[in-house]
Amino acid sequence: MDKKIILASLLLVVNLLVPAKLFAQKPAHVFITAGQSNTDGRVNNAELPGYIKQFATDTVDFKTGAYRYCQISQNRNDGHFESYFPKGRITEGLWTYDAVTYYLLEQALQEEFYVIKYAVGGTSIQYPNDTVKGRFWSANPAWLANTSSFEKGGKSLLKSFTESIDAAIDSTLSKLENGYTIDAFLWHQGESDDRYEEQYYENLKAVVAYVRNHLTAKTGQDYSALPFVFGSIPKSNRHFRQGIEEAQQRKAKEDPNAWLIDMSAQELQKDRTHFNARSAEYLGQKMYAVLDSIQYRNRPDFSVAKYKDDKSCAISYTFDDGTLEHYTLVFPKLKELGFEATFWVNGNTIDKAEKEGLVNKLPRISWAQLKEMADAGQEISNHGWAHKNLTKCTEEEARIEIEKNDSAIETRVGVRPVTYCYAGNRKNEMAIRLASENRVGTRISQQSLGGKASPEKLKAKIGSLLQDHSWWVTMTHGINEGYDIFKSDTILWNHLTEVKKLEDQIWVATFRDVAAYSTERDSIKLTTKAQGKKTYIIPSLSLDQRLFCQPLTMVVNKKGIENIRVKQDGKTIAVKIDRDKALFDFDPYGGEIQVKLK
Repeated sequence: MDKKIILASLLLVVNLLVPAKLFAQKPAHVFITAGQSNTDGRVNNAELPGYIKQFATDTVDFKTGAYRYCQISQNRNDGHFESYFPKGRITEGLWTYDAVTYYLLEQALQEEFYVIKYAVGGTSIQYPNDTVKGRFWSANPAWLANTSSFEKGGKSLLKSFTESIDAAIDSTLSKLENGYTIDAFLWHQGESDDRYEEQYYENLKAVVAYVRNHLTAKTGQDYSALPFVFGSIPKSNRHFRQGIEEAQQRKAKEDPNAWLIDMSAQELQKDRTHFNARSAEYLGQKMYAVLDSIQYRNRPDFSVAKYKDDKSCAISYTFDDGTLEHYTLVFPKLKELGFEATFWVNGNTIDKAEKEGLVNKLPRISWAQLKEMADAGQEISNHGWAHKNLTKCTEEEARIEIEKNDSAIETRVGVRPVTYCYAGNRKNEMAIRLASENRVGTRISQQSLGGKASPEKLKAKIGSLLQDHSWWVTMTHGINEGYDIFKSDTILWNHLTEVKKLEDQIWVATFRDVAAYSTERDSIKLTTKAQGKKTYIIPSLSLDQRLFCQPLTMVVNKKGIENIRVKQDGKTIAVKIDRDKALFDFDPYGGEIQVKLK
């Protein structure tokens, strides 16, 4: 049996909730349900599950009541909806599988949703047919062209069903503030086709295609892949025919958007035709489980990647104090590998070196060299004007220490720093408050990368980063001379080369870029609306765009993605497809993003 035929062992999973942050203001969910008597309902409401009886206002016969969120238009052509409580087309006090499905949807969605239901007992999808009902679900084009809906004096139940859908759309759904989307087509039928088993496959296929095509034409949205979820007929049913079951199985196997629930072993009432309470509840649970697994979990899931390009972890290599080696040794290696790093400098030290040569017995980098590095993409940032311990300064002295260096770097390098590194890593509440003004971040924590480094330790560190998905901020002073130098500079060069080999998993970027990205990622809000195969996403970010200006990476998780088109503000965005996800960078301050899966 095909794996898409839902077996009796399928577990019920109640996990339909979607994060409110991503799916606020989404369109209303709509489900369409149709079939014959086992869809209309033939189980007495006295046998309703207790979790549904709680909604009854009639606590004797349980004939009246109201669900919290489910609104239904049942066998009507006026488009009117009312609060749902189980009842048959003609007789109150009868229920079937869909009562359980709607209950479970309520528990998961926790918001108003809509059902359009049309069911008539004893009806077939075959025409011609001598059934006493004189009404048919047939999608035979020639016959449909010469008949009308039952409500208009004709014999077509398919037209009755689609006209009830149209009325619901025109009268109610089209007027909903956030729109609507039809999520699935639920169906149970086949008993009255027991004499037409050879025709059943083509007839069923035609009915499903007719409904999908009608919805597409009516709404302008593509419903050609609308999920069709249906149940088979128990083998103990007096109308069971092997040919009907095989036709249903074939439909589920050949249609990638059809799911058959195996009811072959389920129980019936004494009439050997209609579900009893146990089998009705079972089918309702399985209907919901299918919706959960294919309609919601397989819906594209949109989220902002933790790191750019959805990489597993991030590293910011930072170098303190502006020694000449940072220009003569580190900068060339970074250029060779295509890496960008952060260099924390003290303006006073650079000025002294340009006038006096060595400072603290070390050659220092020049302003011209720093500008060259900045022009090549390296971050040149603030380590304090004179490397003062801010915790020993008055607030005014600390402000001068910070701002004077900002001005010097901006004047000589051409870029005003938006990050800060505390001299000696010493900080207190005052220092952090002052240094954080008009910045994307300050170096609060770091790990030394220098004299204690070894190939083994660095390999282990990379392994833990990939496992923990964390951000490693390094601190390096000297390379071959100065403070905390390496035992051999090849330890650093080899390490950087090994990281380069893992650049599909590790984001190597400046402290500025990772800090800005992280804050934007944690602050952005997304409003998402799904319409057919298109999803519209509106980003909202309330940060200072002059400081926080990193594009963010959107992750689209959906099994079997093959083709996807993305636009923001009308401009096409490049997309990378990687197995069951797609990635694209977007402007967090931009307008609507349109995502279309093909």
